[in-house]
Amino acid sequence: MTKKMQKTLENTRFHGVPIISVAAKPGGPDAPESETAQGIGELIELLKSQTYLPKRDPSGPFLMAVDHCFSIRGQGTVMTGTILSGSVSINDSVEIPALKVTKKIKSMQMFHKPVSSAMQGDRVGICVTQFDPKQLERGLVCSPDSLCTIHAAIISVKKISYFKHPLQTKAKFHITVGHETVMGKVTFFSKPVRETEKGQTSNRFDFEKEYLYQDEYLSKDTRLAEEDKENQEVGERLLPKEQWALLEFEKPVTCPRLCLVIGSKLDTDIHANMCRLAFHGVLLEGFEDKNYTEVYLPKLKLYKIKNREGQVERV
Repeated sequence: MTKKMQKTLENTRFHGVPIISVAAKPGGPDAPESETAQGIGELIELLKSQTYLPKRDPSGPFLMAVDHCFSIRGQGTVMTGTILSGSVSINDSVEIPALKVTKKIKSMQMFHKPVSSAMQGDRVGICVTQFDPKQLERGLVCSPDSLCTIHAAIISVKKISYFKHPLQTKAKFHITVGHETVMGKVTFFSKPVRETEKGQTSNRFDFEKEYLYQDEYLSKDTRLAEEDKENQEVGERLLPKEQWALLEFEKPVTCPRLCLVIGSKLDTDIHANMCRLAFHGVLLEGFEDKNYTEVYLPKLKLYKIKNREGQVERV
């Protein structure tokens, strides 16, 4: 069984991982009580060797992902979730950016114990007053004025290899940012291959440079790589090292910069044997102005390569 599992994982990111056989009660439920468990101690030691304490940073603006909101009679409204960044204390003011509402924290609890403060990584419940829980099921809570609501964005983009369909420019996808999922139109672009430098990844988008418009996301599965079937390495060198996408949302979304963005086709048949997640990326720039097509898009320098063919009849 171990060899079979190793063979199954051979072509995945889990290639070479240790596999430990475990039996909580060897022989099954009818085995005598004298039978001791096998492999559990070894498994625990392996898990302990792989775990670590994450570094938590209390500095920076407070940001919390809320996954549940409910009222307690005589107390107020409780929002529970995980703190993604920063820290918070009792009597701090917090904003619900999706509703443009600011409230003061009355009390806080962590695992049913009252606390006066919490920081990044903590699971916490914060209580506020005079807020209807029906207005917020899931979403973000943050320091006042620390998040923006955007109508479009530029992201770094990577195609999910299990999505077998092409990613076409001007196609519409379901765009998930945090707890929000909205429809959005996508436009792909990249730098010319000759201008691409190795290791040139950055958390900021450079509006001063020119970018090549693409009809679709380019990968080794596209026609660009198929043009050189005899030499696959040459074909792969024709692919850009980095690609970006302009996302234009049908409804504005509220999110932090550098957050994860996922594009998917959720309208496909759920019973079909296919991956519905199409691409993922990091949000680099967000456009807050509703008239972003006039204010921001002129700064994005995209160009197309065009050529014309003709025939000379007389010289």
